[in-house]
Amino acid sequence: MNETKSQRAPWRGIALGIALALGVTAAAPALAFAHGNIWMDENVAENERVTKYKKIILFPLSDAQTPDGRPDQYQAWNAEFAKRINKRIKHTNFIWFEDPNDTQAADKKKEKEMILRDKPEYQELLQHFPTEEARAQAVYDKTGAEGYLLPHIRYWNERTDVSPATWVDVKKETYYDVSNGPNGYQSKQGYRSWTESHCIPERSRRLQMLDLDFTLYDAYTHKKAMTLIDYYRCYDVDASHAFEQITKNFSGDWNRLKDDKAQRVPDGAPTLGFENLELPENAAQNEFAIKAIFYAFKDEAGDTLKRVKVDPRPGAGRYVAGGTIYTFDRGERWIAPHVFTTPHLDRTEKFTWYDRKGSAHEGKREYYSTDVTDCYGYNAFYYHVNATLWLKDTRTGEIVYQRNFDREDKDRYAEALRGIFGDFYRDIDKLVGAPD
Repeated sequence: MNETKSQRAPWRGIALGIALALGVTAAAPALAFAHGNIWMDENVAENERVTKYKKIILFPLSDAQTPDGRPDQYQAWNAEFAKRINKRIKHTNFIWFEDPNDTQAADKKKEKEMILRDKPEYQELLQHFPTEEARAQAVYDKTGAEGYLLPHIRYWNERTDVSPATWVDVKKETYYDVSNGPNGYQSKQGYRSWTESHCIPERSRRLQMLDLDFTLYDAYTHKKAMTLIDYYRCYDVDASHAFEQITKNFSGDWNRLKDDKAQRVPDGAPTLGFENLELPENAAQNEFAIKAIFYAFKDEAGDTLKRVKVDPRPGAGRYVAGGTIYTFDRGERWIAPHVFTTPHLDRTEKFTWYDRKGSAHEGKREYYSTDVTDCYGYNAFYYHVNATLWLKDTRTGEIVYQRNFDREDKDRYAEALRGIFGDFYRDIDKLVGAPD
């Protein structure tokens, strides 16, 4: 996505208006927050979600250079992903393409059941169908699978960030605490402090950057059923670690979608529909951004509202929600090298003292100095959303509630979006919801 901050454009609501007309359902996950930017596509009926897909062909991981994927290109990652989702996603059988040149995995009976090996009819699915739709039809005809899942590397890079040698002034302290002394407990006795120059040494760190998207297609209609995008940024890890974290998030989000529950609201609860959200230029020109914003906008309503019933039909609802997304940006900020200080216990000594009656008591002195810990400079990543949302009474045309929201998340757009929408719908519940 475009990482430059965009100004408002008069046409920015057009793209989301088109998406709203597609009628994505408003059922929501049992847990509010998605790890990644995930949505169901318009081709999936409300009562089906991902639960209709019991058998799914998992195609090999692809990238910009190999859009169809090859089993031998990311063999370890393909195997890791297949095993993880078969273990963590219940009641769904994922069948994957093993590298035909690798015989080790096929020696295990348990894994044979989930592998499409080097049989010619299965290799055709990767090599001899010129279009996505033709390949989907082949999957359906040959396996009977209800869907097929395409994982894809959107962006993968490593870079070296250098934290320069930096001098800072550090406040150091020495003192001792007394326990069970003649005056009871005494803190910071003999206190002394001074400022000392300290050099934070230079340090180079490797930054791992990986973006993936996952698209589930219906094998019968050849249309998209579900899409998820996830981003990973972390220092001092390898690409396999990044891939593992994203696939963990994927299986968690999939299970959330499977756990979608219909709203339970009081009888006679007021209804809520949706109007266009206006978008900044960088989001309005990006299909993934449009769908991520739109899905979170409606999905979070169904999850959060307890006294207002969501009605996603165009033009429906006693009330309608709408607004403007002013900012939908991602970027990074440099956090300069710095230090933090903590007290360090150097030594402990015991002493004997006598009260006025001559009775002996044992006290303790604990001597402290200052430990200095270097914090090297690094880039902190952010996903920033700023929006004004409003609620309109359709009977009067009056805006009955309006509020500006600003939210950042260090990992994903989805968390910032859902935080904003969740707060907005909680406000609406209190304002216009049916009494308990």
